[in-house]
Amino acid sequence: MRHIIFVAFLFFAVSGRAQFFFDFPYQQMEQKREKYTPPSYKKGDAGVEEFIRKNFRQPAENERVEGRIIIAVIVDAKGKPVETHVVRSLTRALDEEAKRVCGKMRFKPATLGKKKVKGRIDITFPISHGRVSFLDLPTIDV
Repeated sequence: MRHIIFVAFLFFAVSGRAQFFFDFPYQQMEQKREKYTPPSYKKGDAGVEEFIRKNFRQPAENERVEGRIIIAVIVDAKGKPVETHVVRSLTRALDEEAKRVCGKMRFKPATLGKKKVKGRIDITFPISHGRVSFLDLPTIDV
């Protein structure tokens, strides 16, 4: 009889219905969640466009490609880019130039609560006719 009561108690405790009787550590962890803020460029979105326009050099190959290059930048706790990875690619020359430009940027670091931490930000390079273009105007070939 004692074994049946022990097994029933064990099932009750493991099934999650015993949370009124026990103070589980994961419940305390849920109360201590801190707000995460991802890294951002110091001058905002307009600053990103301005920085890219000033620093992006057209590669020697004159390729007529269109699309977007997306670079994932890992930013350390000091706001410096540590790693850059190509998420969306167009051509090797344009990708390498986009990575070079992202490596020169300085960011506000990510924060977890009040502590500065490492984080990731994605930077998009819109390419139109092989050049960086932030205009969203439709193009018509005549």
